[in-house]
Amino acid sequence: MSFEAFWQETITLTRAEPLEETTELVKDPQPYYTFRVTYRSFGGARITAKLGVPVVEPGTRLPAIITAPGYGGWEHGVTLSECQRGYLLLQVYPRGQGESKDAYVGDTSAGYLLRGITDPKDYFYRGAFMDMLRGVDYLLARPDVDPERIGMMGTSQGGGIVLSSSALEPRIRAVVAHVPFFCDMAHNQAFKDNELNTPENLATFAYFDPVNHAPNLQAATLLSSGGKDTTCPPETIRAVYDRLPGVKGLMHYPELIHTSSPGFYKMSWEWMGMYL
Repeated sequence: MSFEAFWQETITLTRAEPLEETTELVKDPQPYYTFRVTYRSFGGARITAKLGVPVVEPGTRLPAIITAPGYGGWEHGVTLSECQRGYLLLQVYPRGQGESKDAYVGDTSAGYLLRGITDPKDYFYRGAFMDMLRGVDYLLARPDVDPERIGMMGTSQGGGIVLSSSALEPRIRAVVAHVPFFCDMAHNQAFKDNELNTPENLATFAYFDPVNHAPNLQAATLLSSGGKDTTCPPETIRAVYDRLPGVKGLMHYPELIHTSSPGFYKMSWEWMGMYL
């Protein structure tokens, strides 16, 4: 099946699922509102997310940002408290990760990168990408969200997820991906000599790799890379950047390993402020 046909079929199947969203207020002593959200996604999986909502005048429509976690499944690079910048902030836990751990149906003995690797239709990240798109559907069903101002942010695995997911969702206006994972897998030296680097696995990766989704990503996109990052080598991120067709930026930090960057974090919010 072609790249385009595969993803059109996947999105059609996902959006055929009734959303059946729930939003439950979490009574935390915070100066903003916290909610536990659930909704149905691809294959009927029940996804869990957390939502941060700032205290604003009733009737206000705000921009919204969706985040994806790192490879551990729990760690979001953006905390819910950042909603106080004036955004609705939705932390999505894709199936099998974090608070959606039990939503994945399949063999869990392998790491996420190898789950269902023998067939793109069974691959773990097929559902994970759709879980992000259903997060967009959830936000657009809320009266307090401005549908013209929705963005995505992520770090490492989360960065790779938001890049590809945003390319599949034309309503995303801005994307920030810090040291994104999963990029240009066919040329990624981090996986050159291990079990992932086989022709069969690379054929599946090709459906999900941000380098192949990049030409369809129309949102204003900001990337970062680290010169000493051996997990997500900078040349793989540059390959994605070079294929992005729209407004884009790439910050390269020569001494950065695979970790956070205070400078880039500050720039991330400036980027969202410009494009949302």
